[in-house]
Amino acid sequence: MAKTKTFITAIPFQAEGQLKLTSYLAQGNKKLEYCDVTRFPIIPVINGYAEKGDTIRIIAIVTDAENFHHNYKTYFESEISPLVKDKGYILEGIETIISPDDEDIETQLKLFADIIEKIKDGEELHACITYGTKPTPIVQFMALNYAFRIKNISIGCMAYGRFLHKGEEDGPAVGRIYDQTALFYMGSIVNRLAENNASAPEKAIRIMLGLDSDIEEDEQNV
Repeated sequence: MAKTKTFITAIPFQAEGQLKLTSYLAQGNKKLEYCDVTRFPIIPVINGYAEKGDTIRIIAIVTDAENFHHNYKTYFESEISPLVKDKGYILEGIETIISPDDEDIETQLKLFADIIEKIKDGEELHACITYGTKPTPIVQFMALNYAFRIKNISIGCMAYGRFLHKGEEDGPAVGRIYDQTALFYMGSIVNRLAENNASAPEKAIRIMLGLDSDIEEDEQNV
């Protein structure tokens, strides 16, 4: 049985007129190429990682303030519906997490608890860390790390969309979308190295990242 593909994103806070349709140019990951414009970088992620007939779920983090609710109801839902229809997905549902408009630690911890409560065993998780307040991507990373270690899930793509601020005279809004999944796996590798009391963890990390090599060490051992 195919895994349900679940996509997690935060709804942006921009006021009416500021959340622009944007052409996001994929950087380094061809699956994120998207020929249309969108206000939400999670759209290219869904387009690239879900196939016709796939069952998908969407978890939208909505801060409890007017602009967030407006962008969710007016723009997000209206972009999801045609995408699902055109691509032939089976949409299990769009589930919202309403988070208080506050930055205190209690708010972040509750958001973490709410996200992991929504994640089901056996899913394939994808996330967009573009929008939300500064702590929101950290909370998303924590939730996905918990699910990866505790629940029977797999991690697909974690993406970040960068809006390129240009004047109106420069033409349609453009942006770039980056695959940041390697950062998630690096966190898992760091945890594993710490748990195993690796003798030279920093060197191991540099070798894995291609920033160093073990040639010199091997030559010394000849």
